[in-house]
Amino acid sequence: MYENYLALIPFFPLLAFLLNSLLIKNKLNNIQAGVITFIGLFTSFILVIVVALHVNEAGPVHVKLWDWMTYNKIIFDIHFVMDQLSVVLCLMVTGIGSAIAFFSIGYMDHEEKVGKFFAFFALFAFSMLLLVVGENFLVLFMGWEGVGLSSYLLIGFWYEHTKNGNAAKKAFLANRVGDFGVVLGMIGYALVFNTVSFRDLQHPDMAILMANKGVLIVSSLLLVLGVTGKSAQIPLFIWLPDAMMGPTPVSALMHAATMVTAGIFLLCRVSNIIVHFSVVMDVIAWAGALTSLLAALIALTQTDIKKILAYSTVSQLGYMVMACGLGAFSTGMFHVFTHAFFKALLFLCAASVIYGCHHEQNIFKMGGLKDKMPITFWTFVVGFLAIAGIPGFSGFFSKDEILSMAFTNPGNGPLLYSIALGSALLTAFYMTRMLVLVFIVPQSKDVHDTHEHGTSEDKHHHHEIHESPSVMTIPLIILAICSFGAGYIGMPHLFGGHEYSRLIQVFLEKIVAAPTGHTHLSEETEIIMMIVTTLLILSSMGLAYYIYVKNDDIKMRDKLKAKFLALWVLSSNKFKVDELYETVIIKPLYEVGNFLVDIIETYVVNGVVRLVTKTISTGGTFLEETKPERIEMGILYIIIGLTIIVTAVFNAFIFR
Repeated sequence: MYENYLALIPFFPLLAFLLNSLLIKNKLNNIQAGVITFIGLFTSFILVIVVALHVNEAGPVHVKLWDWMTYNKIIFDIHFVMDQLSVVLCLMVTGIGSAIAFFSIGYMDHEEKVGKFFAFFALFAFSMLLLVVGENFLVLFMGWEGVGLSSYLLIGFWYEHTKNGNAAKKAFLANRVGDFGVVLGMIGYALVFNTVSFRDLQHPDMAILMANKGVLIVSSLLLVLGVTGKSAQIPLFIWLPDAMMGPTPVSALMHAATMVTAGIFLLCRVSNIIVHFSVVMDVIAWAGALTSLLAALIALTQTDIKKILAYSTVSQLGYMVMACGLGAFSTGMFHVFTHAFFKALLFLCAASVIYGCHHEQNIFKMGGLKDKMPITFWTFVVGFLAIAGIPGFSGFFSKDEILSMAFTNPGNGPLLYSIALGSALLTAFYMTRMLVLVFIVPQSKDVHDTHEHGTSEDKHHHHEIHESPSVMTIPLIILAICSFGAGYIGMPHLFGGHEYSRLIQVFLEKIVAAPTGHTHLSEETEIIMMIVTTLLILSSMGLAYYIYVKNDDIKMRDKLKAKFLALWVLSSNKFKVDELYETVIIKPLYEVGNFLVDIIETYVVNGVVRLVTKTISTGGTFLEETKPERIEMGILYIIIGLTIIVTAVFNAFIFR
């Protein structure tokens, strides 16, 4: 019975995609199209809960739909599994996806292509579920590529604008680089272990593993390249901030619980292999730590509300990846879980603000929205406190454990801890900056300070701002509740004792590799670290409030900007990473392309074509001048001779 439920989980989003696609010509309104997608996702959410309860009691559920092919004893089959790791991701994809779909019914109410939007939305959810429930590399990769395709369609949804189309292409190409690494890494694993099944990789033969250490290290690093693509880490993080060009609910969907977490999910799937290779673990840890810091520094100076949250996502993903590199895979997944709720909440709050401000996205052109949009404001505050890591909110528990794992990790642990703590303080600063500029500081001050005086029409629009409709605020309230309470399933021993502590981590460690080699902190040390970290975060929040609210009249932020102008310009220009890639990669590729077109194609390829054409033309002229009777007889003799030879050879084999 549970096998049938598992098979149906990806089916309902696929059905929603097909229905919306077939009914597009009937010009569905936003409610009809949105309800179809919402029902598809919510039905899958109910099925996930039913199967998850069984998994918790009796273990993983498997269902093999069909065998595809066999190559060198490697069986390629379409096989689904719901285990402890799949449960967590499936609950996020279907649960949070349902909330975002419901929210989108209100947000997309004026969109003409709403049927197409919800069709792509459902296709994205189906692809992500396929990735998550895949029992082997084959099914996972099918979902992996499906997510890449559907994200391209959603990011470029408003493709009429050049920037949107370019952002979609940028995301697609950056992910193709990572996908190339995933393909090669999968092949390496398959050739070594003669399997593509994750169940066979969970307890690898150590003799095989050590005998093929070099191949497995290279294959693992190639998989890590794929992770940097999907989960937006150095060097392939550049696509995610530009993905903001799509509708804001798409940003919430991709940045919270789906696409960007696929890389961390892949690391957890192969955790029992890569944990044996220190070089791979170090690469993962440093990629995550540096990405977290770089993205946080860039977010400090951004003015677009969605881009600030986008770089925040990149920074939080760095935390998750770093945790995996420290060997704390279950802790990384715990942060994936808590982050899914508060980041979806923050993006949907941003969407509510954009909707209420007539699609304005510059935080310096907002301000004073606290009283005009009270539900959006208070739910945003919950998400803000969660991402900042304030005790009691979900982000505190997962961030605290990641910092603890870094602090107690031998080798580079203290340095990684310092980088992670610095990223946390920067996060608290720029999120406070966004909160006060959007909701607290009156609009008139910020418009004046940025020398962007609002027109009479702007002021009229500001007076018209009001709270979003209930179809949008209900998901905000649900996500706010989850953003507060989600962390309590992963409390440390200090708060939960031995019975109720680290519930999600223990649940996940039945599948993923458990952390090893970490020093156990005493309760006193743990309390001191929590207090110090919390005080530093509150100080960072207080500093932002002091600069942007208390000293708003004397323009302290402008003075600080002038004092640290070089760093501010670098951060504002995203440390010119895009320009670096343009110079080092894109322009050389264009030069190679021009060389191939101007030289190889013009002189080599076209020269060969002209030579062949001239040869055929000369031959035709020769044949035309030769007597036709002789040519026809010659062809006839050749056919008769070949027939005799073939007949003789055939008879020799048959009657031997």
